[in-house]
Formats: sequence, C-alpha cells, structure tokens
Amino acid sequence: MKKLGTYTLLLLGILLLLFVVLEWVYTYAYNQDAARNKVMWVRSLDADRTLDYVILGSSRAKNFIKPRQIEEQTGLYGLNLGMNAANAVEHFVMLQEVLKKQQPKKVFIQVDTQFKIVMPDPNGEAPWMPYIEEEHVYETFQKYGGDYEAYRSIPFYRYMKYESALGFRNVLPALLGSGYNYETDLGYSPLHTTLKEELEYIPDVDPEHENEVYVELIALCQAKGVQVHFFTSPAYKFVGDLSKFNMLLPDYIDFSDRIQDRQYFSDQTHVNDKGATLFTEIFIESYFSNTK
Repeated sequence: MKKLGTYTLLLLGILLLLFVVLEWVYTYAYNQDAARNKVMWVRSLDADRTLDYVILGSSRAKNFIKPRQIEEQTGLYGLNLGMNAANAVEHFVMLQEVLKKQQPKKVFIQVDTQFKIVMPDPNGEAPWMPYIEEEHVYETFQKYGGDYEAYRSIPFYRYMKYESALGFRNVLPALLGSGYNYETDLGYSPLHTTLKEELEYIPDVDPEHENEVYVELIALCQAKGVQVHFFTSPAYKFVGDLSKFNMLLPDYIDFSDRIQDRQYFSDQTHVNDKGATLFTEIFIESYFSNTK
C-alpha cells in the first residue's frame, strides 16, 4: 500500500512537471512573431507605423472591408481586425491591445445580432487565452466568471481546454517561424462562393438597451482621443429595423440593405470578394470621401 502511494505521488509529480514544461513551451510559441491568429499579429506589429484607423468586428467585418483598397484610394493606412465569433468583449480587449502600441485616429466597429451579448464568446476568446496572465486581458475576462482564474493558475489547463484553437498544430509552426501573412491584405479575408438561395435575412437582434461593454469601449476611445464609429454590414434581402442603434451608438450607419444583388454574397450574412470590393467603395464614400 505504501508503494502504491509512493508511485501515485511520483506519477502526479511527473505529470505536474510535464504540464509546467508544456505550459512554458506553448506560451513561448504564442509570443513569437510568426502570427497564427490576429491576436498574435497585432502583438507583433511595428509600433512605429502610424495607424489611421482599425476595424473591429466578427466575420461580418473580416470578410467585408479591404484596407488595401482604402489605402490605394485614400492613402490611409489601417487594419481589419475582424475575427470569427468575436463580440463586444473581444472587440474591447483587441482595442486595448492596439492602444498598447498605437493610437489610431478612428476605430470602426461592426454591430448586429451580437450587440445584446455581454459575455465572451467561447470561440472568440480562445486566441486571448495564451495571454490571460497579462493584466488587461485577465481584467477584461475575469469579471464574467468562468475558468479564467484557473486558466491563469493551473499549468497547461487553458491549452487543454482550447486545444482545437491553441493546440500543437499551431504551436509547432509558430516555433518554426511559420505564420499567416496578414500583411498582404491587412487583415481582410476573402470569400469566393456565391449565394444560390433566395432567402430573406431577418436578424435576431433587440437593440433596446445599451451594451455595457460598448459603453466602456466608447469611454476608452474618448479618453484616448480616438473617434469611434459603429456600422452594420450588408445582408442579403435584409428585413428588420435597426434604427434604435442611432440612439444607442455614436456615429452609427446602417448598411444592412445597401447591397441586394445576390451575385455579391457568399451566404445571407457574408459578401464574397466581389461584394467586399463593392462594400469597401461604399465604406470609403461614407467615411473617407474628404480624403480622396
């Protein structure tokens, strides 16, 4: 019985040591310049390059706006930091990360069905978990409960929990210096399929009350002297009323019905690359026409 106890303690000690070593290796990998996601990309950006603007949002920002097209037509340099599944909490922590190195003149935030969500998204938060020990990241997430204290305190737990997003298939390339080339399109990601169905899009959104996370984000922008604008991207055959956003958000523009030709859509809520080119033209006319 005594031997069994000894072996058990030895095994637990070996496992703990293994987790500590893996924790160090994974965290080291996610602090390399080989960007495996946009969070890593932003953290590796040159602090000396002046940003005129940044775009925050979910895939309805990421797949919609082309910063290179804006740069070619206006001379303004900006980044599309839209990320799949990101909502207000992830937008806020991304803005904090940008402001650690830069002070863009403007920030544009895409809002729609996720407006009423005031909790982190399980998929949207994953890229931030390697940095949960950093003060601004931990303070942003820990107020929402969950396992954030455990992620910070228990070696390797966060990487096991988010293995599909943070696992070895990203760690090894990062250690080998292989990252995605976000610089080419400055964060824009194209879709190339064309919507085949004739369906209306009716959003599940109830913009009745302020989103407390956006209130905090707006206050941060005001404190830093950054102009903040909100917008809703186009959707195919949009049916709905988003007019209350005008009362809840500063400088809000509703583009939801500005593109209605099916050839420009990949699905009901995302444009394809042709649609992104068209919407970027509309975006330039709406926000940057005086710089052309």
